[in-house]
Amino acid sequence: MKSKLRDIIVAIVAAFVLMASGTEATAQSSEYSYYSHEETPKVRMEWGVGVGATYTGVKSISTDIVSLKPRLGLAGHFDMAVRIGRNFAVETEIHYEGGSISVATPKVEHRVRTRTMDIPVLLSLRMANNRIRLSAGPLFTVMSRAEYTQDGEIKFFGPTNPTWNVAAGVGIGLTRHLLIEARYVHPLKSSINQFDGIEFNTRSYRVTAGLTLLF
Repeated sequence: MKSKLRDIIVAIVAAFVLMASGTEATAQSSEYSYYSHEETPKVRMEWGVGVGATYTGVKSISTDIVSLKPRLGLAGHFDMAVRIGRNFAVETEIHYEGGSISVATPKVEHRVRTRTMDIPVLLSLRMANNRIRLSAGPLFTVMSRAEYTQDGEIKFFGPTNPTWNVAAGVGIGLTRHLLIEARYVHPLKSSINQFDGIEFNTRSYRVTAGLTLLF
């Protein structure tokens, strides 16, 4: 299953790269303002990089012995989008998050370090002459790793996010090249975790917010 998922993700990214090379020739060389009413190219590429904060919340946990206390983390991403006309786009990105959660039992408590990499594929609706963006679609978590140190030994906590998720977000253009965004990620299944000899299932959601620089 994981190898098939990697093949799908590689195909998606390759398709976007090919579309980028094909659509650059069709994009007009004249200046194009997001906030003007001038005629725009039918298909064009958009690129961006962004940073922000992320919060992982716990929807459910299969045990009463273990408690989880999420903390804020940091996120960064590289964006690609194919703009279709004035009102639609297909977006993807390479999104990385790093953070931590406090995990405790009645006996011990440790800070668990988390690392996550996502690739979403989102349909974006552009409104108010591209000032407002609404997006939704599947999000694939290609890497989710969490570890903690106990008695000098690194312990594997397990993934904090499942492979399959759905995401929805909103973006507001502050300027032509600066976008503020927020996104909610909902899991489609639980994750299996281990802590202090206890195995349990968790179901977590994520909320991210940040700024994106558009090119």
